[in-house]
Amino acid sequence: MTSTSDRSAERPADTGGAPAEESPQVLRTADTPDAAPEHLPTTTLPPSYPPVRRAASPEPRARTSQAPVERRRRGRSVLSALVAVVAVLVVTALIKTFVIQWFEIPSASMEDTLAVGDRVAVWMWGADDLERGDVVVFRDPDHWLTVTEPTGLRAAVQDLLILMHQLPEDTGHILIKRVIGLPGDHVVADGSGTLSVNGVVLDESYVKVGRSASDVAFDVVVPEGFIWVMGDNRSNSADSRYHQDDAHGGFVPMTDVIGEGAAVVWPVSSWAGLGDGTHAFDLVPEPGRAPDPARPEPEEGA
Repeated sequence: MTSTSDRSAERPADTGGAPAEESPQVLRTADTPDAAPEHLPTTTLPPSYPPVRRAASPEPRARTSQAPVERRRRGRSVLSALVAVVAVLVVTALIKTFVIQWFEIPSASMEDTLAVGDRVAVWMWGADDLERGDVVVFRDPDHWLTVTEPTGLRAAVQDLLILMHQLPEDTGHILIKRVIGLPGDHVVADGSGTLSVNGVVLDESYVKVGRSASDVAFDVVVPEGFIWVMGDNRSNSADSRYHQDDAHGGFVPMTDVIGEGAAVVWPVSSWAGLGDGTHAFDLVPEPGRAPDPARPEPEEGA
């Protein structure tokens, strides 16, 4: 067994810092090859590996590249929606202008055929093919209605809807009645509940129950280009009978006719067509030259 003193004895003597030949040569990290002594042996160092560089996460770049794509997609979606809305408005405007329009009944003048609040579909054919008994929508010919025009925002909205053909022109100045006389027809009421056209007394099933054909007496010949109209609720309809002192004599110019009533479309419980009224005139002949209204002979001595 070797003691500590023996080990000390085995160490080489200090020669002033010079390394002994038997000592292994170590290249310290502070030394450099240029500064190392020439007599130092070559030391084999482990191979140098470059640091591993990981690719940057692609997510931010992907987001950056996808952002314009997403914006373009949103832009196309908004544009498609606008085009769809415009297309719907254009198609609706064309249909309402040239095919069919909906009107709301504002009064009781057409009861029981039409009630207040009913929505009526109206063919926009004008007056070219009208028949006696048709229900027609027409513009106020000579201040038949007393209407308070809207103002402010409501007026602006109404004007915009009219401009877009979503509402008819002259909104608020439109009436709905039944055609009783066409051009040339001789229409007479005796004031006692009897109404005749061209000499034929009418049986009008559409007149409101409990109302007579007319409590107002009149005798008229419908001029060319005009029609004579009356409401089905005869005792509550300010129709042609009550405007004989107006500019048109109570007749409605055919140029003011907007269209022919087709059916009640709302409410669902009131669904019904409006074409049955023509049957009341099946026996009425075509108009001839209507005689002047009969006048009583003056009494002798009068």
